[in-house]
Amino acid sequence: MPYSILIADDQEASRKLLRQMIDKMVVDSFEIIDEAKDGEELIEKALLHQPDLVLCDIEMPKIKGIKAIREIQKSMPTLDYIFTTAHESFAVEAFELYAVDYVLKPIQMSRLMLALERAKAILEKKQPQPPQRAKAFTRIPIRFNRSMYYIQVDDILFIEKNDRKSIIHTISEQYSSSETLEYFLDYLDNRFVQSHRSFIINLTHVARIQTSGKSYLVYFDGYEEPAQISKQNINRVQQLLDAPI
Repeated sequence: MPYSILIADDQEASRKLLRQMIDKMVVDSFEIIDEAKDGEELIEKALLHQPDLVLCDIEMPKIKGIKAIREIQKSMPTLDYIFTTAHESFAVEAFELYAVDYVLKPIQMSRLMLALERAKAILEKKQPQPPQRAKAFTRIPIRFNRSMYYIQVDDILFIEKNDRKSIIHTISEQYSSSETLEYFLDYLDNRFVQSHRSFIINLTHVARIQTSGKSYLVYFDGYEEPAQISKQNINRVQQLLDAPI
């Protein structure tokens, strides 16, 4: 799956040139998903699309590129970006923001390719690694209401930590347990991921994700109650949802 790029530049000719270069040389590695013509639009579209990489001019109307990136980082702290600019004077400030690269205009294809290769290497290191849990358990034993229950793993939508209890949500019933989330992870396979310090979710049952303040709510097929995904884990969860489970 190609990495997504958002291009931000106030000059249409520059955006067109970048698009042509990228389409020509790295078609299998990157995909341009949108363009922004000023800093305000860059912030709006970055938060909307959640791109893997931003190619960002610095001198743009409304909000300058560096200031726009600082604002985006509040919600997307792991976003990668390459500055493309005609001004050398911003280089130090750009690298203080941990920019992948700083490419001066007029942009040469070989220089842009080098910057994108650096970005690709960084993005590949961020790819989620499947948990090393090759468990073959089909049921999880828990004590509930003075009885021992054996819950089918396939039926679990999510597990929620609530005070000192763990609540196991299935399509038909909820179970309360004194066990920790770590206890359940020992029984669960790669379909499950800890999306939040208080939640483990079953990726195969996810129906939709929506924003909620500084975190995200995740809903499941045929079930009204949501689980949560933290801001730190949203990109990882989305990548796992796009990958074969």
